[in-house]
Amino acid sequence: MKTALITLIAAASALIPLAATAQTDHSHHMATAKTAAPAAMPMTNGVVKKVDAARGDVTIAHDDIKNLGMPKMTMTFRAKDPAWAKKLKEGDQIRFAADMVKGELTLVAYETVK
Repeated sequence: MKTALITLIAAASALIPLAATAQTDHSHHMATAKTAAPAAMPMTNGVVKKVDAARGDVTIAHDDIKNLGMPKMTMTFRAKDPAWAKKLKEGDQIRFAADMVKGELTLVAYETVK
């Protein structure tokens, strides 16, 4: 009886590290795998509709944003660099890359089109 109890305890003890491993948060692996350099991201055509330099936000009427699965619409993006919101003006035609950064739609790169 004692031997069976000791064997059962030993077997249960061996499973505890496996259960802890299964519950480990692996979300940091996903963020690394999804991160792409702005140069590798697809550029989208858009027109700046509104700029809120104080907040660092830019509202853009844009074509489809393929990497976000977003159809043509008008949307507000957080500028990756707040200085960009001071450079862009209403009516500017741009090509830009956008991505989800820390849960916010973010303008990660742009160039003006003349």
